[in-house]
Amino acid sequence: MLLVALVCAALPVRAAGAAAIEIDARAESLIDARAVRRLVQLELSDVVVRPAPGQADTALFVRVLGAGSGELRIELWERGTVYGSRNVAGATGATQLLARRVALAVAELARELRDERDDDAAAAEQQRRRALAAADLARTRTRNGPRALRSGFVGSWSRDLALVGPELAAELHIHRATRIDLATAWTFGAIDPHHAAQSIALELGPAYRLGLAPGWDLDLGATLGAAVLSFPDVRAVDGIPGQHQTWSARVDVRARLEPRLSRSARLAFGLGVGTTLRDVPVELAPGDARRLGGPFVVGELALVLTPF
Repeated sequence: MLLVALVCAALPVRAAGAAAIEIDARAESLIDARAVRRLVQLELSDVVVRPAPGQADTALFVRVLGAGSGELRIELWERGTVYGSRNVAGATGATQLLARRVALAVAELARELRDERDDDAAAAEQQRRRALAAADLARTRTRNGPRALRSGFVGSWSRDLALVGPELAAELHIHRATRIDLATAWTFGAIDPHHAAQSIALELGPAYRLGLAPGWDLDLGATLGAAVLSFPDVRAVDGIPGQHQTWSARVDVRARLEPRLSRSARLAFGLGVGTTLRDVPVELAPGDARRLGGPFVVGELALVLTPF
């Protein structure tokens, strides 16, 4: 009701008292036409009917028609459109009473029209407010897709191996905030201070973005990756002396906190955990053999660009 009151105050309205009245010949023989006109205008003076959409004012038209058997048909029109009708029963010799009934019927029709237009105006105002809120939210939030590019640095640390380097990922949205990420990373690191390591990895996995606030998102994802590993300073890889390259696979889950920079850009601070699916046996020196694998921690710093 408060919303309807605010809408009524914001839009131009007017009383429906200045209605045109038509009384046909059959009806005029049953009623006092002068009394009908006076009482109808009196009843309508207290009924406020807002203009129809696109109109500057309200122009009501009342028709009083003879319906036969001593009845009258009352119709309420505006600009060629009928907005309701009532049948009023009367009796010969009671013209004043019948005029009063006609006026009450017209006022009832006008009130129904008033309520209908007030409800329509309130619904339109609610729709307008929702549209404004959605537009405001769209302006304050970063785009979600359908495609985005994530570029930055990623690092992983396990008990025997540390790697860090650039990462490039394509975010392909499937439905709303759900997507598939395809990423590649070229990382460099070491087993220990004397034995370097290098990895070229390809990763694929699902992700989902949650809106925490207009300027902040939480991104959750899981990746399955395969990598080519290179150890130029070791004695053997996979039990083969002189071998320096091999492959490995791993799986990890990550959570990224993403503050908004602009409509099409956000930062991504990621942290996650994972484990290898294939351990890599290496021999650093005679008598120093290790298996690289097991659980690891992954960190990420990136810029997410959503140009579309």
